[in-house]
Amino acid sequence: MNHSGPLFVAQEALCFYPISTIYDSCPRYLFYALLVASCVTRWTGWLADVFLGAAATYAGTAAIEAFILVASYSKRKDFSPVTIPYLSNNTTLRHDFPQVVTQKDTIFLQPGAMELDGDAVMAIVVTGYLVFLPLQCWSRVLTHERARNLLFYLWNILMLAGSICALVFAANKNEIPTQYMFCYPEFPPYQSTSSDGWQSSWRTSTWNTSVWETFSNATRWAEIGDICYNPCFNSSQILRKPESLESWTESNDSEISQGSQFWNKLIYSKRYIYSLIILCFILNFILLTFKFLYKSRIPSAQIVVIWRERRNIWKSFKDELRGSLPKKSESDRKDQRSDPTESSSRWNRIKPFFTFRFIKALSRMLADLCILFALFFSMIISPLTVIAFIAWIEWWIHNDGPSKESPQQVGQWSYLVGIALLAVSAGVLTLKYRLASKSELENEISRVKEHLEMLERRKDARIESETIGLMH
Repeated sequence: MNHSGPLFVAQEALCFYPISTIYDSCPRYLFYALLVASCVTRWTGWLADVFLGAAATYAGTAAIEAFILVASYSKRKDFSPVTIPYLSNNTTLRHDFPQVVTQKDTIFLQPGAMELDGDAVMAIVVTGYLVFLPLQCWSRVLTHERARNLLFYLWNILMLAGSICALVFAANKNEIPTQYMFCYPEFPPYQSTSSDGWQSSWRTSTWNTSVWETFSNATRWAEIGDICYNPCFNSSQILRKPESLESWTESNDSEISQGSQFWNKLIYSKRYIYSLIILCFILNFILLTFKFLYKSRIPSAQIVVIWRERRNIWKSFKDELRGSLPKKSESDRKDQRSDPTESSSRWNRIKPFFTFRFIKALSRMLADLCILFALFFSMIISPLTVIAFIAWIEWWIHNDGPSKESPQQVGQWSYLVGIALLAVSAGVLTLKYRLASKSELENEISRVKEHLEMLERRKDARIESETIGLMH
């Protein structure tokens, strides 16, 4: 093969694993819709269970992938120098190779690839964690039974752990070094190239030797099955097939190279979003402390109940503070009248406020006010945070590149159909007593009676154990 110019050129490229089908746009939007439906139908039992159960299962899968992505993060190999033909900055090859490397005769190569699933996983698990705040403040169904409440809080812990792992992985994702592809000047690359798998023979020794031997031998170049030589296809990821790797050339009109500089300059910046997430984490920690570790005078974590009992709450605050102040005896009053200078002294006026009893009462009141503050802001900040985070992360994912599948393909709309069938099944089961025959009703009554007797025995045993515990 005759070359009128350099033997080969090096061009900057983006190497990445595209978002998996399960985390593509339609399943993500369906997940958001399920969370909204869970909030809207929070007063119903079976319907909220269907929506929140489907959303929790989907988010749980994403959380487990976040664990795997962080756990499988491996240290990258050292940079390897590769000598390249020198090109001037005004080379005519820039028309066919927009990101061609110029004014350099050496580059440093470290194969790697971005895992775009990390962005989608972060969108799912962080949204699932943020929705926990408004749900626990508004939903009585989710906090009514201990078993349901336990499942709800276990899901919250799973989402918190998944969110931490997803945020850690997102920070490490930015450490991927610049990737390069090597091409013949006569054959410009396609904008997108998919990996056909990596053969060990494509790298003989060092990267420098492998690149030069590939382009010095046309037969060897033809064996790679692609126009350009992509060292990043030599990288791997534990959850992906090597063939799912893609390499994109960076150009001004490339969908994947369009950054979000405009949004970063405005309110949707990482610092702003992460600050809201941290604030919601603090509020959630306060509410969990109120729920399990601190016996507060706040009757419930539900805003409706607090508003209904607001006068009793305020009265209990005042009564406890007044009751903690020491009452003046008749002799103290006589001493004050006989010695007005002493009674008017500053210390005597503030001394009652430094007693242990008053400080304890004041601390309890401040803790309860902190809980009220957390509940109030949970209902204001958390919904806005969810909206802001979804808008930011979806814009970020949009700039990762086009969807792998369109909404018309079965891999996208199958999730919606599955949840619709689940909702229909759950609805039919709620009508089982209306549809049951006489014999079925009689059998159900017998089972309910046996179950009721078992519950009565369990209740009596628990009362007996509690009574024995009090006696001891």
